Order: sequence, then structure tokens, then C-alpha cells
Amino acid sequence: MASKVPSLPQTTTKWLLRLSPSRSFSPAFSSAVPTARLHQQGPSRSAVVHEQALPQTQTQDSTRFFTQTKKGQSPPNQPIIPNETITLDTIISAMPLVQSLRQSRKIYKESRPHLVIPLAIRKHHLVGGSLTGPGKLALAPYMWTSSRKTKTHTQTESGTTARASSVISVFHIGRDLCGHPGFVHGGLLSVLFDEVFARCVSAAFPSGLGMTANLNVDFRKPALPDRVYVLKAKTTQVEGRKAWVQGKMTYLPLPVSAQLEVNSLVSDAELLSEESEGAVMVSEARALFVEPKFADVSIFRG
Repeated sequence: MASKVPSLPQTTTKWLLRLSPSRSFSPAFSSAVPTARLHQQGPSRSAVVHEQALPQTQTQDSTRFFTQTKKGQSPPNQPIIPNETITLDTIISAMPLVQSLRQSRKIYKESRPHLVIPLAIRKHHLVGGSLTGPGKLALAPYMWTSSRKTKTHTQTESGTTARASSVISVFHIGRDLCGHPGFVHGGLLSVLFDEVFARCVSAAFPSGLGMTANLNVDFRKPALPDRVYVLKAKTTQVEGRKAWVQGKMTYLPLPVSAQLEVNSLVSDAELLSEESEGAVMVSEARALFVEPKFADVSIFRG
């Protein structure tokens, strides 16, 4: 059963983050050094650019990105003492998309599959273990899955029944997973597509196990760190042991994880919508998955 939408603090629904026109979101990602020349300047130049791209300060918990204090509470140049802290989970729960999915729990089943992996195994898992932590994937991705019966066709028979599905995943990418300074590594986007696609096609196979045979990713726009991402995937065709899936990835315009000042906050709920004007579709992908023959053994069929 889908979890209940947590009630938000009264001030949370009123204030959301927007960049002040007089200052950039983070001086760490300065445009003073064009990143396009990064690989044309030699090793020493590259080291300088990477050093400038790293955050100058980091909070102890990257999932805490929104702080609000009473006027005059903290002396100048002193650490801010949070009066109210909003976590990534709270912000995700406030997204119109997430609220709609949780209200449609008869159609979409909510899960966080990486959290059910035993710890002894999870620490060796790429997405569930190696890529998690402050500055990386700060929290386990949320996934909503919807499946339906469909017809499949093979060379020997037609009209057999399988289950096609769609998956919507919401997650956060931090600033320690970049390729070029200030831009998320494209390989990470490919990994996340593969992860969600595998979840999507699992309903298409009796064993629930599908392995990637081919994955194609088209990068449309640069992916920025410190953003919440929405990845939508769906199976498009099922033929026996083969299933095709496609999807797209979008980030919300709301930057999250840096410590912010109260005057950087304005009332604008559109910043939490993947369909808002500031949201950016960064990549599209399609893949072919195959149910392996060893999945015929009973352990994979429950």
C-alpha cells in the first residue's frame, strides 16, 4: 500500500527556493572559467577548474537543504542554526506528481526497491550502495509501477498473455557525480535508465528477471547536480523472452542541498513540477531486455 503523504510544515507550502537575480545559486560553479576549454588547457589547468568546481562548504547532511531562521537569530559569518529543516523526502512528497501518484494507489504501486536489498548485498550494489551518500544519490530512489495485461507474439504462438508496465521514478543527484565540472556525468544517467528500465520490464517476464541486451541514450540537455529528477519509462513491445522499453529523464528547476538564506525564498509551487517552464528534459533512452534461459529454474519463478 502506498505511503500516506506526510503533512508539511505550514511555512513549507508558502516558501520555496528561487535563485536571487543578483547572485548565482552556488559560487562553486562559477562561469568565469569556460568549461568547454577544460580539456584544452593541459593537466594543470584541468586541476584548477576541478578545484573551483568543488563546493567550498558542505553541510553535514546533504538531505537537509532548506533552512529558515528568525531574523537576527544568527550573528554575521556564523553557522546558521536551523529553526526549520526540510528534507528531500518532504520536498518529494510535496511534488504535484507524487501526490497524484499516491492518490492513484490502485493503479500505481509505490516502492523503494533498493531499501529491501539485504545490507550485506546492498553495499556491493552500484545504485543501492556504491553511488549512495552525501553529495551523490542522497536517498534511495522512489518508484511507482503500473502494470497491465497485454498480448504477446512469438514465432510459434500468438495471443499469449504477458504484462506490460510503466514506471515513474523520482530521485536526487548531488554534485559529487559530475563529469565536466558542474554537469552530471552522462554515464550516471545511463546507469539510472538501465536501473529503472529493468524494473519496468520485470512485469513482462514470468520470472520477473530481465537482462539488458541493448541500451541507447540520447542526451538532449546538460544535466545539473543538486536537482530532483523524474524518470518515466514504459514497455512498448513484448515478444516471448524479449521486451522493449523507452523513457525520458527530466529535472525540476528547484536547486536543492545548498544552505540558503531566507531572502532566497519565494512563493512558487511551480518549482516542484516536472512540467513547469523551468524543468529540463535532459535525455531520452530506449532498450531491449531479454529474459535469460537460466531464469526458467523455479527459484526465479517464485
